[in-house]
Amino acid sequence: MVRYAWLVVGVASVIVTTGCQDRKQLTAALAEAKAAEAEKDSLLSEVLETTQFVTDANTELAKVKGMAVKSAGSDPGVPGAKADRAARAAALDRLKQVIARLDESETKLAETEKRAKQSRQRNARLLAQIETYKKTIDDLRTSAEQQKTQYETIIADQQHQIVTLNGRVDTLGGQVTALTATRVALTDTVATLTSYKNMVYYAIGTEDELLKKGVVVKEGSKFLFFGGSRLEPARNVAPEAFTAVDKTVATSIPLPRPGKKYKIISRQNPTYLASTVTKDGKISGEALQIAQPEEFWSASKYLVLVQE
Repeated sequence: MVRYAWLVVGVASVIVTTGCQDRKQLTAALAEAKAAEAEKDSLLSEVLETTQFVTDANTELAKVKGMAVKSAGSDPGVPGAKADRAARAAALDRLKQVIARLDESETKLAETEKRAKQSRQRNARLLAQIETYKKTIDDLRTSAEQQKTQYETIIADQQHQIVTLNGRVDTLGGQVTALTATRVALTDTVATLTSYKNMVYYAIGTEDELLKKGVVVKEGSKFLFFGGSRLEPARNVAPEAFTAVDKTVATSIPLPRPGKKYKIISRQNPTYLASTVTKDGKISGEALQIAQPEEFWSASKYLVLVQE
């Protein structure tokens, strides 16, 4: 009886021990199943993120292509050209950002694939989907790189054109400066020539005063009661003996002694005067008024008036 009791106790112990081991194994199996399911959910979540990124990348590339089509019209002029260059530069920046994100996504997808292959519950469908996304990302990168190269080439060509145009502008600027200097010099020359052309000279005084200054000379000779001498303008006269004026401005020359009469002995024609002229060609008044300066001074630039 005692032996039977011990046997029962031993069997019971074995059963309890076996039950405990099965419970532990079951618990471990459940935990592993939960871990595998969590791993699967994590992998699916990463694949879904990749799906969203592929969609976003396609949208970004479509926007960049739209910018290219919009800016590739007829010549929009200088402001439009600047806007076009800015649009291309912005598109290039977006392409670089897309390529960087593609690189990051590809690295992340490779890590996901590695984890999926190492998982105890290999999911063939998930691995096939990862392969598809890898191919899609590679295609997107190829397209983005091609567009990036195209934009870089266009922008480099535009920069070369800008440098060339700047060189032309500098050249034109130098030519404009030279032309401006030439124009200034010509203006000065014209002003000098005009001033020279319009400059005239006059001398007024008595016979003795003009003889002393060397403005006039006596010509001719007198023998006994025959012949005689007359006053004539000197051929070589010192400039300081005359007063210089602009004929277009000085149309009224003041006479030093208004009560006296004066006679022109130089070549000017009194016909072009506004002053009162007597029959014998003498002038009186406060000033010599010139009605037609060009005609009056055309005979000589030097006017000599002798006071009587």
